[in-house]
Amino acid sequence: MSTNNTKLEVMVFTDPYCSWCWATEPMILTMMEKYRDQLHFRYVFGGLIKDFDDFYDAQNDIRDAAATEPHWKMVSERTGQPIDEKLWEDIAPIRHFSTWPANIAAKAAFMQSEDIGFRYLRRLRRAALTERKIISNPEIYEALAKEIDGLDFDAFKKAIADGSAKEDFYEDQVTCAEWQAWGFPTMLFYKAGENVHALTQETGIYVGGHRPMETYDQVIHRLCPDIQTYPTREEAELIEEYGPMTERELGQIKDRSKAVEYEVLRQLETDGKVNRTQRVRGNVWSAA
Repeated sequence: MSTNNTKLEVMVFTDPYCSWCWATEPMILTMMEKYRDQLHFRYVFGGLIKDFDDFYDAQNDIRDAAATEPHWKMVSERTGQPIDEKLWEDIAPIRHFSTWPANIAAKAAFMQSEDIGFRYLRRLRRAALTERKIISNPEIYEALAKEIDGLDFDAFKKAIADGSAKEDFYEDQVTCAEWQAWGFPTMLFYKAGENVHALTQETGIYVGGHRPMETYDQVIHRLCPDIQTYPTREEAELIEEYGPMTERELGQIKDRSKAVEYEVLRQLETDGKVNRTQRVRGNVWSAA
């Protein structure tokens, strides 16, 4: 939510299934923690796959589940985020598979509040990328919605049933088309109060693809040289603030390697301060 302290707006073009978006979560969470309410994040859902039977990603030469599986594995190994690429073995037999229902479900949550939408989007990502759950299935995305504190489940279902969440999603696709943002993640940083349709090099910067934290810091400081950097909180506080997190995410925030952060978290687990759930190529840490 924008506040009187907001200095920069960040438009994040995304899809809940996107592996590179999941790989960029450590940087997004670090920006949120370092700059707090000086940044306002707005999520725009593009819908990665309308119909997998007609899909082709020319950049990565992906046209089916068999090609997506090794791509997800590569993203995990390259970035350190846990990903279970075997999900695509479950998706492979599904005719006309689409990521759109998951995008629409995310929009239904964001219609209630930005905080609820953010927490639900995080839950969708963890379910798809680390738990091998097909989050396009209504029974899956509805069960996940029930886990989000404060989410009005009846209102969530109604927004999907009456088409209002779908309409919001279609509006997001119009925004994607405006900015030619069909590769995810893409982020548009611009000064708060500026007309987003009249940006210059001094007032807005468009960043495509997965980038290191240094790139995002440079963009933020170029647009807002006087922005304040806050000290990062400790792991248990971070998990309380942002929900369950991976050691890659926590390590990015704390400026530690994944291996060092894992040892810190293991000690916290021994002390009864956090809980660990093992995933493929990593762990998810939650409040004790």
